[in-house]
Amino acid sequence: MKKPILFAILLSSISSAVEIHGLRYVTETEEGIRFARFREDILAMPTHQLGLNPAKAQNTSGGIVAFKTDAAQITAHFKILSANYMGAGFGVFENSKLIEEFKFSPQATDAVLKFQSTQPGESLFEIVLPSFANVEFQGLESDGGKVPTIGNQKGADSACYVALGDSISHGVGQDGYGHKTWPFLLSRKLNMELFNLAVGGGKIAVPVAEMLEDWKWIDLITILVGYNGLHFNDKSPETYKADYARLLDAIRKNHPETKIVCISLLTTKKPVSEKTGHTVDEFRAVLEKLVAEHNDPNLILIKGEEVSSEKNLQADKPQDPVHLSIEGAALLADSLFEKLTSSALFHRKSTNHQ
Repeated sequence: MKKPILFAILLSSISSAVEIHGLRYVTETEEGIRFARFREDILAMPTHQLGLNPAKAQNTSGGIVAFKTDAAQITAHFKILSANYMGAGFGVFENSKLIEEFKFSPQATDAVLKFQSTQPGESLFEIVLPSFANVEFQGLESDGGKVPTIGNQKGADSACYVALGDSISHGVGQDGYGHKTWPFLLSRKLNMELFNLAVGGGKIAVPVAEMLEDWKWIDLITILVGYNGLHFNDKSPETYKADYARLLDAIRKNHPETKIVCISLLTTKKPVSEKTGHTVDEFRAVLEKLVAEHNDPNLILIKGEEVSSEKNLQADKPQDPVHLSIEGAALLADSLFEKLTSSALFHRKSTNHQ
C-alpha cells in the first residue's frame, strides 16, 4: 500500500502540496485541512440578524483543491463531516476538463476519490468540492510520479468573483455537485476564481457583505436574492428595497469600484406570495428603481425574466417552483455570460488590483 501524502506531514510546507481556491477561511488540523466559506463570528450571529441559517452555510460550495503532478493514478482522501440529503458530490478536472465525478450518500463519513490522468506529462488537477457537504481534505497518494506541487496555477493572480444569494446560487437542483452550479459555470467562462457565499434559505445578508472586508479586492459580485423574503419572510417591496440598499452600501464601504451585477428574481411558478399578495414583478420593479437611483457606473441590473424561463426549472420535480435543474443552471450561466460580455460594465477597466 502506497503511503498517502497527508497534510499533517506537510504543515511546514503546505504550498508544496496543494492550493485551495474559492474558500477564504482554511484551518489546519492534526488530520488535514478544514474549510469555511464564512468567518466564525459571522456564523455566530442570530439567524434573524444574519439573514441566513448558519447550519446551512457550513459547506464547501465553490471550493477547489488544486495541485500539479505527472502521476498516472491519483487517490484523494476526504472526511465527510456533514452532508444534507443531497450527499457529497465531487468533480475532478484535469487541465480544466472534467474527467471524473464522485457521489457519496448523506450517511458516508469517508470519501476516497481514485482517478487516472487522461494526458501524458504533468497536469493541473482540480478537485471541486461538494456544495451541500462539509469535508476535510486528508491527503493524496499517487503511483510514484512527482510529489504534487502548486506550480503556476489560477488563484493568486486570477480575477475574483463573489456570488451572493440563496439556494438558487448555492446549488439546490444540481444534485450536490459544486461544479454544476451556475456561479461555478459562470466563473469558468469568465476565467475568475469563485467564492460562492450563497446559502440555501438565505435572504439579504448585510453581515456577509460586511465580511467582504476580508477580501483585498473583488472584481465581480453577482447578487440574486429575494425569493425567500417574498414568500417566507413577509417582506414588502419597500422593505426589500431598503434592505437591498443596505447590502449595497455595506459592499461599497470596502469595495467602492467592484463591478456589481444585481439579478432580479428569476422565472418562477410561484409569482405571488400567499401571505402578503406581493409579487415577483413588484420585487423586480423596486430593484430596477434602486439600481437606477444609485447612478453607479459599476452597478448594473440584469432582469431575471430575460435570462430564465420555465426551461431552467426541474422538469422531473414539477412541484418545485423555483430551483434550477442541472441543465437549467448551465443555461443561466450561458445567458448571464452573454449579458455580461456584451455590457459596458464588463469592458470597463477595474482598478481594484492596484
